[in-house]
Amino acid sequence: MDKMFSKILAKRGSRVSTINDWLQIQIGGSEDVKKKKPSNQNRIKSTKYTLLTFLPQNLLEQFRRIANFYFLVMTIISLLIDSPVSPMTSLLPLVFVIAVTAAKQGYEDILRYRTDNVVNRSPVTIIKNGAEAIIQSQNVAPGDLIVVERDCDVPCDLVLLRSTDPHGKCFITTANLDGESNLKTLMVPRELPTVPIEEMHKLGVIECESAGTDLYSFNGKIELAGGEGRVLPLSAENVLLRGSRVKNTECVIGCAIYTGMTTKLQLNSRLTRNKSASSETYVNRFLIFILIALIAIVTLLYFLKRYNELFVIPKLTYLGPAADGYSVKQFLQDYLSFLILFNYLIPISLYVTIELQRVIGGFFMEWDTELYEKETDQQCIVNTSNLNEELGQINILFSDKTGTLTKNEMNFQQCSIAGHKFTYKKTRLEDDETKALVDINKFSIDQKVFFQALAICHTVQVATSAPADAPVAANKNDSNKSGPPEMYSITDITEESHNSSQHSELNVSHTIDTAISVHPNGVNAPVSSSDVNPLLIGDDSYQVERRKRPQVVKRSPNFARSNKVHSAGVGDATAGNTTEQNGHSMVVGTPLQSQSPHMVRPISLQFQRSTSERDLPQFGEANSAAALGHRRAHSYGAPNAYLSHPVGNMTPPVGGLFRTASSTSRESYAAPTFTRQPTILIRAESQRRKNEIQQTLCLLDYQASSPDEKALVEACANLGFVYTGDDGEVLRVRIVPPHLDYKRPINSNKPKEDCFYRLHVLEFTSDRKRMSVIVRDEAGKKWIYTKGAESYVFPLCANSSALMVTKTDNHISDFARLGLRTLAIARREITETEYQEFISALAQANSSLENRKQLCEECYSKIESDLDLLGATAVEDALQDDVADTLVSLQAAGIKIWVLTGDKVETALNIALSCGHIPPDAKKYIILECKSRDDLLIHLNVLEREIVFGIGQECALLIDGKSLAVALAEAPKEFRDVAVKCTAVLCCRLSPLQKSEVVALIKSSNENYNTASIGDGANDVSMIQEAHVGIGIMGREGRQAARCADFAFAKFCMLKRLLLVHGHYHSVRLSFLVLYFFYKNIVFMGIMFLFQFHTLFSSSSVYDSLFLTLYNVIYTSLPILFISLTEKPYTEETLMQTPKLYRKNTDNKQLHWPYFLMWTVFAVYHALIIFYFAYCIFSFNNVILNGGQTAAFSCFGTLLIWGVVIIVNLKLWLESMYLSYWYIATIVLSILAFMVTTVIYNVINLDYDTDIYWAYNNLLASLPVWLYILLTIVACLLPDFTLRMLKRALKIKGFSIFPGKQRKREMRKKFESTYL
Repeated sequence: MDKMFSKILAKRGSRVSTINDWLQIQIGGSEDVKKKKPSNQNRIKSTKYTLLTFLPQNLLEQFRRIANFYFLVMTIISLLIDSPVSPMTSLLPLVFVIAVTAAKQGYEDILRYRTDNVVNRSPVTIIKNGAEAIIQSQNVAPGDLIVVERDCDVPCDLVLLRSTDPHGKCFITTANLDGESNLKTLMVPRELPTVPIEEMHKLGVIECESAGTDLYSFNGKIELAGGEGRVLPLSAENVLLRGSRVKNTECVIGCAIYTGMTTKLQLNSRLTRNKSASSETYVNRFLIFILIALIAIVTLLYFLKRYNELFVIPKLTYLGPAADGYSVKQFLQDYLSFLILFNYLIPISLYVTIELQRVIGGFFMEWDTELYEKETDQQCIVNTSNLNEELGQINILFSDKTGTLTKNEMNFQQCSIAGHKFTYKKTRLEDDETKALVDINKFSIDQKVFFQALAICHTVQVATSAPADAPVAANKNDSNKSGPPEMYSITDITEESHNSSQHSELNVSHTIDTAISVHPNGVNAPVSSSDVNPLLIGDDSYQVERRKRPQVVKRSPNFARSNKVHSAGVGDATAGNTTEQNGHSMVVGTPLQSQSPHMVRPISLQFQRSTSERDLPQFGEANSAAALGHRRAHSYGAPNAYLSHPVGNMTPPVGGLFRTASSTSRESYAAPTFTRQPTILIRAESQRRKNEIQQTLCLLDYQASSPDEKALVEACANLGFVYTGDDGEVLRVRIVPPHLDYKRPINSNKPKEDCFYRLHVLEFTSDRKRMSVIVRDEAGKKWIYTKGAESYVFPLCANSSALMVTKTDNHISDFARLGLRTLAIARREITETEYQEFISALAQANSSLENRKQLCEECYSKIESDLDLLGATAVEDALQDDVADTLVSLQAAGIKIWVLTGDKVETALNIALSCGHIPPDAKKYIILECKSRDDLLIHLNVLEREIVFGIGQECALLIDGKSLAVALAEAPKEFRDVAVKCTAVLCCRLSPLQKSEVVALIKSSNENYNTASIGDGANDVSMIQEAHVGIGIMGREGRQAARCADFAFAKFCMLKRLLLVHGHYHSVRLSFLVLYFFYKNIVFMGIMFLFQFHTLFSSSSVYDSLFLTLYNVIYTSLPILFISLTEKPYTEETLMQTPKLYRKNTDNKQLHWPYFLMWTVFAVYHALIIFYFAYCIFSFNNVILNGGQTAAFSCFGTLLIWGVVIIVNLKLWLESMYLSYWYIATIVLSILAFMVTTVIYNVINLDYDTDIYWAYNNLLASLPVWLYILLTIVACLLPDFTLRMLKRALKIKGFSIFPGKQRKREMRKKFESTYL
């Protein structure tokens, strides 16, 4: 397809040429093709139809359905032969059903078309002839130079050529692409020459591979123009993919390479297979049964007619000679006439009613307030409404763990350093052995090195330049606040006393401000600005050296540039000015020198930006010294120990705090006396520093590629190792002790700052399971720091760390048993020779166009060796709300739960136990490290024996990725048959592909399990799409899972209501709908069948064509549609509290043959009663009309259809459980609709089909007719009512007249042998 696409573009004058499956793209476009540039190369198309193809394509799709195709054939036949009924009786219902379905599908396609246009017509800025121009997104072509600004979406796949970041970086998020919401870093190609923007189109030619589906690989090169002729390699880190969004980078320029439907996003967005509900299998079985019955009835009636023509009609001379039954023409006429007469046995309106029921039922789920999340303003989303009833049929649920069962909110909890285990206490560490609290002032060398490694071994970015989002105090006179209260989290000082201190309402901000402004020796210390965090001030020259620049206002994400002129007021260097422009408020920081009132943004842009903390903007007044104080008060010891006066507008006295007499008050660290000034200063300084660390964290706004990394960097900052950003490649870690020792004087000098020059980042990949950084410290030494999964880091450690590895591994096992996520940390010093060899080998690998990834990994592995293990971290991922209750309820409902995760066995096992996935008393069987089929079968045999002999004992299976790979490849059937017998299954260390393979394996079982998969990340998409029902959670890992899922909501706990309530209701409703449709058509056609025995099988119709046409459309359609949307056999509260009720509908029990045959028996009985009651009246005395006249034949047919409409509607009422006034009104309206339409029809003398002129009016005026209706209702519904009452009174359970599948399964299990 890619070849075809490239050829087509080449013919149309595209600037893309193809050589040996490689694309050659001229940067900026070739001059010879600019005039004949094709349009719509970047157009996205998700619609199924066009104006020309809609009608034929839609009709073709609809006539693939058996019922539609059948009625089409019947309509054609009725037009070709002498039909016993009007062809309109078949044509009108068919047209109605086709039109309704086509309108629905056409409307959905129009919505898709409008959505496409929003994207295709969005404005995009390009560089054309050295100037900026705005075009529609759909007109972007390969080779165009695209300008993408901060917080804007990338319109097509681009090669990054320029960035405002001075180091050529570009930061993006790819939540729309792969579901990951974490920050990712891209780079301008190394050694790419910097040229003016006007000359960028002369850079050269990009040669790259044809577009593929792999999001994480790209091979290409840039052939630079000019005499040099250099070739620069291109990789995935140089490409911005469509669907990604630029973050923390003001502006980038890229060259378009893949556009439109050839972008990687679109190639990964191909439509998956259509999912169908298991109920459709039963509907098709019933249709086939009815079709066979129809053919049998038609054949029987035809032979009976032939018999009458041969032996009966010749004796009745007044009928004339019999037809020639031996001619082919007469055979077709007779046989097809019967076929047309009984074609209403197939309910044509069944499909359209099911479709309406599903769509409206989907709206009901979306409107359910219990499935609405207030915090995120997310409602339930139904993407595939034709699977509503499948929610009530789930046997096995596959679930992801991280982000699904857990919140994906990481909190640093414990760590292992140099063989000792510590617990994290916000600003201190607690030794697990001695229970001693250690802060940064008392850290050992190992502890300092460990946290130093955590502070620099990462790819965290500092997002400090977003003034448009940063709140500015409106009232500058408020000196008691340094920012909005919600911006700073005030840390409790509970660690000071190691007890639970209590809060009082005393305002001590003024006192603390006074205390910290006083030098220990009594000299007033300089006061710094409250609006600039002191942690970010390195020296006194900071105010002078600080770079000032205009703050770029965020643009809307639709690439629009409504105004190119930015106004900036003139002011001093420390003031932040707010200007109004076009109705929008902008915060503009002004430089030292004055600027003109109107500053036109130059075309060349200011491609200079840094993420360093030195670019932090300043807001507020410089002399607001009191703003550092926060309104807070703590009582150390006895409650209210320091309160002497009620709190009001009183200002505490300067110089100290009052203290009431309290015999119970005592300082936990035994300060000599409270009134000593140094003690007050130490406390105030400690509190101030902790507050400032929190302020700094809020202001720095760490953006990490994973939540684990962010949690570790924030933990380091709380302990005093504050990562303040990378100024270029210089990593800055400020050492700020959050606590001071009272024995030491307060040091008012600048905080210590460690700087490391980052040389290389060896990125994390799913294959490597680790990442590394190579840095040079201030002493000139080069170090490599490695962080990753312990199973991948431990083998890289030197032999000298063997004892350390053993201790750390034991600690990691302890962490995993607590359900914590673990990482190992290691480092070593590398020599200059070793580093140069690495640089050379890496450059050679990067220049290779083949096997580049493999060559780079070999270079990485070589330098990541002989490491010294530093320790390990343990991060907690908190459980979702009400997870345990949800899982236990689903298990009680008969749903087996499989958790498929990438975590290690210990961590996953602990989470599974804590969330209720594995019952606490269940036997746990663990299969690890199986390398052959024989090993696996031994495990499976032992496990099966445990299940067989441990009758009633719950059993849980735990298996890792390696063993599962063997099971899937060499013994899939054996593994599946044993695993499905377990109560719970936990699969660990799985890849996304293995997840989908597990789901596919269970689906292949002969037991016909109905599966559901739930997840929240892009790695769960394959599993979600593979299952019968895919459920997505709109979580922290993006929306890819939610978009690809059939149903989506905000929290895992909502799954309980979705399955137990909505699943139950939809299953019951659809079963009711299907069975009733077949019932009412059998009653309708059963009377036609009985009528043939009294007309010498003449293929005459007892009904008028009007009744045949409107019976399924008006007379019987509304009540069943209404009750199929509102039926509730149990209340919602009962279903939530009694999960076992869910089992009543699984395996489509209410669509099994016993239920269908029961409805069929009642249909036959009702047809017999209605027909023969009327037959008796007309046979014994047909003088039933008011005027004493005899009733005509038209009265007989009208009386029958009247009885049918009343009986089938009342039967529906009798079978319904949930009765409402609206529902009863629909039944009454349906009967009245029949009466009104028939009255109108019978007063018009059409004489079109049968003459019923005034027939119905005569029936309405006849008392015997009303008596007949009453007797018929009683006779028909009395058995139904009696059986229903007996069932309730005697509590008779449902029975089966067949052995059934369940009994066969039990017999097979009884004699089933094991694999021994």
